[in-house]
Amino acid sequence: MRINAISFAITGAAIVCILYTSIALILKYLPGQTLKLIGTIYMIPKLDYLKPFIKVTPQAIATGIITHMAIAFIIFGLIASIYNLLQRIIK
Repeated sequence: MRINAISFAITGAAIVCILYTSIALILKYLPGQTLKLIGTIYMIPKLDYLKPFIKVTPQAIATGIITHMAIAFIIFGLIASIYNLLQRIIK
Protein backbone atom coordinates (compact mmCIF):
# COMPACT_ATOMS: atom_id res chain seq x y z
CA MET A 1 0.00 0.00 0.00
CA ARG A 2 1.46 3.33 -1.09
CA ILE A 3 1.04 6.51 0.94
CA ASN A 4 0.59 9.81 -0.86
CA ALA A 5 3.50 11.74 0.69
CA ILE A 6 2.11 15.24 0.08
CA SER A 7 -1.32 14.45 1.54
CA PHE A 8 0.25 12.72 4.52
CA ALA A 9 2.58 15.67 5.12
CA ILE A 10 -0.24 18.22 4.87
CA THR A 11 -2.41 16.24 7.28
CA GLY A 12 0.42 15.81 9.77
CA ALA A 13 1.32 19.51 9.58
CA ALA A 14 -2.33 20.49 10.10
CA ILE A 15 -2.61 18.28 13.19
CA VAL A 16 0.62 19.70 14.64
CA CYS A 17 -0.62 23.23 13.88
CA ILE A 18 -3.92 22.62 15.69
CA LEU A 19 -2.18 21.07 18.70
CA TYR A 20 0.41 23.85 18.91
CA THR A 21 -2.22 26.57 18.65
CA SER A 22 -4.43 25.03 21.31
CA ILE A 23 -1.52 24.55 23.72
CA ALA A 24 -0.28 28.10 23.12
CA LEU A 25 -3.73 29.58 23.74
CA ILE A 26 -4.22 27.50 26.88
CA LEU A 27 -0.80 28.63 28.12
CA LYS A 28 -1.70 32.25 27.37
CA TYR A 29 -5.01 32.27 29.21
CA LEU A 30 -4.34 29.69 31.96
CA PRO A 31 -0.58 29.82 32.63
CA GLY A 32 -0.66 28.60 36.24
CA GLN A 33 -2.77 25.52 35.59
CA THR A 34 -0.92 24.70 32.37
CA LEU A 35 2.48 24.88 34.04
CA LYS A 36 1.21 22.73 36.89
CA LEU A 37 -0.04 20.13 34.37
CA ILE A 38 3.25 20.17 32.44
CA GLY A 39 5.19 19.91 35.72
CA THR A 40 3.06 16.94 36.74
CA ILE A 41 3.48 15.16 33.42
CA TYR A 42 7.25 15.67 33.22
CA MET A 43 7.82 15.44 37.01
CA ILE A 44 9.33 18.93 37.34
CA PRO A 45 8.32 20.14 40.81
CA LYS A 46 9.18 23.88 40.64
CA LEU A 47 7.95 24.84 37.18
CA ASP A 48 5.83 27.64 38.65
CA TYR A 49 8.99 29.74 39.01
CA LEU A 50 9.03 30.13 35.23
CA LYS A 51 5.58 31.75 35.15
CA PRO A 52 6.83 35.38 35.30
CA PHE A 53 9.22 34.76 32.41
CA ILE A 54 6.66 33.29 30.01
CA LYS A 55 5.30 35.87 27.60
CA VAL A 56 2.89 34.46 25.06
CA THR A 57 2.35 37.13 22.41
CA PRO A 58 0.48 36.89 19.11
CA GLN A 59 3.81 37.20 17.27
CA ALA A 60 5.26 34.29 19.25
CA ILE A 61 2.20 32.16 18.53
CA ALA A 62 2.32 32.98 14.80
CA THR A 63 6.05 32.28 14.58
CA GLY A 64 5.62 29.01 16.44
CA ILE A 65 2.75 27.93 14.21
CA ILE A 66 4.72 28.63 11.04
CA THR A 67 7.92 26.94 12.17
CA HIS A 68 6.20 23.91 13.69
CA MET A 69 4.02 23.49 10.61
CA ALA A 70 7.01 23.64 8.26
CA ILE A 71 9.07 21.21 10.31
CA ALA A 72 6.12 18.82 10.69
CA PHE A 73 5.48 18.97 6.92
CA ILE A 74 9.09 18.00 6.22
CA ILE A 75 9.17 15.22 8.82
CA PHE A 76 5.84 13.67 7.79
CA GLY A 77 6.84 13.92 4.12
CA LEU A 78 10.10 12.12 4.85
CA ILE A 79 8.30 9.44 6.85
CA ALA A 80 5.89 8.78 3.98
CA SER A 81 8.71 8.76 1.42
CA ILE A 82 10.79 6.33 3.47
CA TYR A 83 7.74 4.11 3.96
CA ASN A 84 7.05 4.08 0.21
CA LEU A 85 10.70 3.31 -0.50
CA LEU A 86 10.73 0.43 1.96
CA GLN A 87 7.52 -0.93 0.45
CA ARG A 88 9.16 -1.04 -2.95
CA ILE A 89 12.31 -2.70 -1.58
CA ILE A 90 10.40 -5.34 0.41
CA LYS A 91 8.17 -6.41 -2.53
